[in-house]
Amino acid sequence: MRTIAIIVALIGVVVFSKLYLAGPTASDGQQVVAKHITDDSRGNLKLSDFRETGGREYILSGVRVYVMTFEGSVECTSQSSEGTQVEFAFDRRQGTQVASLRAGEHRIVRGAIQFEKTSYAWVGQPM
Repeated sequence: MRTIAIIVALIGVVVFSKLYLAGPTASDGQQVVAKHITDDSRGNLKLSDFRETGGREYILSGVRVYVMTFEGSVECTSQSSEGTQVEFAFDRRQGTQVASLRAGEHRIVRGAIQFEKTSYAWVGQPM
């Protein structure tokens, strides 16, 4: 009888952990930002470094939301002599022009990613 109670308790822990779904990882954030950078620059830029700098979970109107802040480095892979100029939603500059990047140049980017919990996973997008 005691063995059955232990087995039921273990199954309950596994089911609860699957339903609760822990917050997104730094790797999840890196994938979101890398895809966003590649898509926005049409393949002319790539994410060369990513580091999660913080995060916090909220519940908004019954929906679990996780906001992750990050810092990273973007590298220009374009061979264009004019350089590539892309301004990302998460990397706005107040009243300043964003300099073009030439092949091999890097730029530090900082921002936040908002993840929303769905039934099976966290879905993220840059803020």
